[in-house]
Amino acid sequence: MSLSLSPSSPSLPSSAAPAGTPGCPEPPRPSGVAAALLLPLTELVPVMSAPCPMHPSVDLVGAELAVWAREVGLEPPAGAGFERMAGRAFCGFGVESALLFAKWLTWLFHFDDEWDEKPAGRAAEIVEATFARLGLVARAPALASSPVELAFGDLWRATAGRMSPRWRHRFLAGLAAQGEACRTEAENRCAGRVPSPAEYPRLRRGTAGPYLFDLVEPCLGVEVPAGLRESTTWRTLVDACNDVTAWCNDVASHHKERANGDVHNYVTVAATAFGLSDTGAVAWVNDRIAARAEDLRTSARRLPALFDRFGFSTGQARDVSKVACAFLTAPRAQLEWLLESSRYDVP
Repeated sequence: MSLSLSPSSPSLPSSAAPAGTPGCPEPPRPSGVAAALLLPLTELVPVMSAPCPMHPSVDLVGAELAVWAREVGLEPPAGAGFERMAGRAFCGFGVESALLFAKWLTWLFHFDDEWDEKPAGRAAEIVEATFARLGLVARAPALASSPVELAFGDLWRATAGRMSPRWRHRFLAGLAAQGEACRTEAENRCAGRVPSPAEYPRLRRGTAGPYLFDLVEPCLGVEVPAGLRESTTWRTLVDACNDVTAWCNDVASHHKERANGDVHNYVTVAATAFGLSDTGAVAWVNDRIAARAEDLRTSARRLPALFDRFGFSTGQARDVSKVACAFLTAPRAQLEWLLESSRYDVP
């Protein structure tokens, strides 16, 4: 059985439309942008080689996202462009799919800034209390009070009801894992400790928000069967997508995070551990990204055999393939967003 794609599902990166065709992104901003340090990967990594088409209704998604953010009290920075990342990742699906993911991205990045750029990121007890509150809001959205909690409660209501108890448990486990990772970061900041290269990937996978990758399923109206979801191949697919996108984010955000005094960045970790210059550390991280992206692609290629082993129908295989293709699209979609977003600009 082949890795199936419906006519409306996103194409694999190798079959994306060429630059200059309708719906494709404009050329990236000047190469001074920190994310330009990732451009060598477009020649090394197949899943990052070809441009992503853009959702035809991305402007509508952006307008509705802005209305929602105001309603819940979030203030995304000007030029963040979260709708454009979602518009690439879900370019072949309906407006609601792209909009729901864009809302979650807006919430996640806003929430992430609580730890990276504010004093709370050094207080383990505040980290614990904040994540405990989110767990309460998931069970009783009416308890939400702050904008972060109100936005989370609204998104949880819109998302959880369409998924099984098993999926909801998985999401909340991912949220708890993020809380544990953020607590570790807070302890590191207080101790002035830089994580080692051996421990950093697991820590970063946690702070990235493991549940972000579970959200692809409700956005597409698909739930990956438990047997496949728990297989080594699928876990590698999800973890590799998390690692590639998180480490790319680290390269793009390195200068800003260093200016903020934050050591939780793969470039900083490599430079500290191996005595590398910024240029050498970026090259080292890019090599790790390329290797992990190959894990992502290899896992995807193994899926058709698993579909047959689990006895999936053609429809089941097609639905699960949509989720897998979103993971394959994510690295290039994120790269294009990093090149055009102002999120990591240093004043």
